[in-house]
Amino acid sequence: MDRKLGEIRLCRPGDIALLAPTGSDLWRYEEALERHRIPVATQAGKGLFRRQEIQDLIALTRVLSDRRDTLALGALLRGPLVGLTEEELLDIVWALPRSEEEPKSLPHLDLGVDLESVRHPLAREILEKLQALRRRANSTTPHDLLSQAVDVLRVRPILLQRHRGQAERALANVDLYISLTRAYAVRGLRAFAEAMTAAWTDESRAVEGRPDAQEEAVALYTIHAAKGLEWPIVVPVNTMTAIIAPDTAVTDRESDHFYCPIFGVRPVGYDEVRDSEKAELDRERIRLWYVAATRARELLLIPRLDASASKSAWISLVDLSLDDLPALDLSHLPAEIGPTDASPANSQTREAFAREAAAIADRHRRLIWMAPSRDESIGSPVMQPETPGTIVPEEDDEPAGDGTSADVQGGRERGQIIHKLLEEVLTGETEGDLSVLTERAGVLIGALGQPIVEDPAKGLSSVEIAGCVARSLALPEIAALRPTLVPEFPVYASALVGDVEQATVGVTDATSFAANGKPQVVIDWKSDVDPAPQTIEHYRAQVRNYLETMGVENGLIVLVTSGTVVPVKASVMGMLSHTI
Repeated sequence: MDRKLGEIRLCRPGDIALLAPTGSDLWRYEEALERHRIPVATQAGKGLFRRQEIQDLIALTRVLSDRRDTLALGALLRGPLVGLTEEELLDIVWALPRSEEEPKSLPHLDLGVDLESVRHPLAREILEKLQALRRRANSTTPHDLLSQAVDVLRVRPILLQRHRGQAERALANVDLYISLTRAYAVRGLRAFAEAMTAAWTDESRAVEGRPDAQEEAVALYTIHAAKGLEWPIVVPVNTMTAIIAPDTAVTDRESDHFYCPIFGVRPVGYDEVRDSEKAELDRERIRLWYVAATRARELLLIPRLDASASKSAWISLVDLSLDDLPALDLSHLPAEIGPTDASPANSQTREAFAREAAAIADRHRRLIWMAPSRDESIGSPVMQPETPGTIVPEEDDEPAGDGTSADVQGGRERGQIIHKLLEEVLTGETEGDLSVLTERAGVLIGALGQPIVEDPAKGLSSVEIAGCVARSLALPEIAALRPTLVPEFPVYASALVGDVEQATVGVTDATSFAANGKPQVVIDWKSDVDPAPQTIEHYRAQVRNYLETMGVENGLIVLVTSGTVVPVKASVMGMLSHTI
C-alpha cells in the first residue's frame, strides 16, 4: 500500500529493509544484491575501503603523489577504471627501452615513462592525462587535483556504465572520498595518499557515502540503527550469528565496582556480577528483537533455515515458533512479474544535444582574473593574468639600470626588507626612529639568512636600509600624506570587455585616503639603486594602471635609495573605462 497515493502498487526496492543484529560482514549482502542489480543503501556497513571505486581512487592518488609508484600505476591500469589486461601490460613493459647498463632487465613502468615508447592507444591516453595532472600536483590542493582527475578520467560515467544505471552508492562514495581531501590542503597530496593507503591496508572501518536515492534502494541497517524507522517489508538477517559472550572483566552496573580475575583467581562476588551482566545483555538483545519485529508495516519475513540453531545464536534468544508460522506464498503472483526498469527512456538526440549545448554556451559568462604586473622588467606587460607565483630567492628581480652605483648593492632581499620596514612603520608595528629601524633591519636580514655588513656595496647593511626608510618617510610629499596612508591596500575592480568579464585584483604599496574615505593618492615604493629612464616609464605605466583601476587621479613613485619622488597622473580615458 502506497501511503502517499493511498493505493496498491508493486513492491519496490525502497519498500524492503534487511535488519542485522550487528554490522559484521554485511558487505556480503551488499555484493549479492548488487550482483542481481538490486540497489542497496546501507548505514550499517562500514566497508568504505572495501569498495572497488575507493580502491581505484586510492591507486590514482598514489600515482599522482609519487610518479615512481609502479605498484599503484599497475593497479590503476589493471583495475576496472582503465581495464587493461595483464598481457597488455606485459606487452607495454616489454616495448619500453632497456637500460644500457642492464639490457637484460625489464624496465619499470611508472609515470615518468616516455609516451613515444607506449604503443597501446588507451594506455598512452591515460598516461598522458596522468602526467598532465601530476605536473599540477605541487601548484594546487589535493581536493582540486583529485576533482580534476575524476573528471578527466571519466570516473563517474564509467561507474554509471559499470553499475548499469544504479551507481548512486558508488558515486556517493566517490564524493565522500574527494571530500576527505579538504583536511589535507596544507599537508598535501602525499600525506593524503599515505593516510588512505594505511586505512586500506589496515582494513579500517569507515562509513560509506549516503546516496541521494536511498528511497529507491533496499535498506541494509543494524537493528539498533533502525529504531524509530518503518518499512512495508522487513527481513531480519544474520540471525544465526553467535552472541558474543561477556568480557572476562565486568563492571557491576549497580555499584560501579570493577571485577577482573587475576592469574585465574576470581574475586569475591565475581560470578554473581558476571551472571547478572550476561542476563542484562540477553535482555537488551531481546529488546532489539522487539525492535526488529515491529519495524514492518505490512509484512515481516523471518528466515527459516534448515540447520538447527545453537543456543548461543540470536535466533535462539526468543521463541518465535517458526515451525508454526506459514511459509511465504508467492504462487498467486503472475510469473512474468520481475524487476522493472523505472528509469525513463532516453529521448536525447544529437540535434537536441547540440541545441542545448549552444544554449548553455550562449548563457555562459567568461571571467578572466587580471593583476597589475609587479614585474620590474622593462619588457613585461603592465597587465597580466593572475597566476600563483613561485619565489626563488636566488633570482635578482631588480632591473639593471645604465650603471649600478658602486656605493649600494641592490638585490631582491634588500627590496623585501625595505618594503617590510615601510609597511611596519605605517601600521605602527615599528617606530620610525633611526636606531629602532636599524635594529629591526638587522633582525629581518638575519631572518633571510643573510649576513649583516657595514659596507652597503658588499651586501645588506642595516644602517643603509634604515636610512633609506627614514629618508623616504621624511620626504615632503610623503610626510604630508603620512597620517592618511594605509599600507598594502587590496584593490578589486571589474570591467566588461566584449562578452568577457575582466576582474582585476592587486595590492598597492600604500594608499592615501581623503576624509570621505575615498582613495586620493597611490604610492609605489621602489628600491632600485640606479634605474634607467625606460625603467621609470615602465613603473609609471604600472602605477597608472592602479590609478585607473581605483579611479584615482594622482600617484607617486618613490625611489627610496635616491630619495626621488616621481609623480604619475591617470589618463582620463583609462579612468572612464573602468568600473569601480
